[in-house]
Amino acid sequence: MSMFPQDKCYETANTYAACIEFRFDENHRRAFNASQLIEFSLDPNPDAADDKNEPPQKITLVFSTADVVILGWRLGLIADYLRGNTLTAVCILPKRYAELERNAIYVSSITIKPVDK
Repeated sequence: MSMFPQDKCYETANTYAACIEFRFDENHRRAFNASQLIEFSLDPNPDAADDKNEPPQKITLVFSTADVVILGWRLGLIADYLRGNTLTAVCILPKRYAELERNAIYVSSITIKPVDK
């Protein structure tokens, strides 16, 4: 069951987002202040190649204390929300939601790797 309205894997703010939260399940969340975001990139997932079961896109967010990698389908809109500073949260959806709406964003994994000190 999705934690977001209408089985979406993201939330946005009407104005400035103070932080970006990553939700792994109902009991595990991690957030970064939006001002810590140094850069992000949207790229093809190099591990997908021609495998239709692997997520074709990857967004990498570089924060001052950690790197966050999001894998999924149709992630361009998340990049747009990052650019507009309105993305407030991202979660993983179960695979059964992947193709409910052909144009909907679907996040299959979120990985957070702390920056070595």
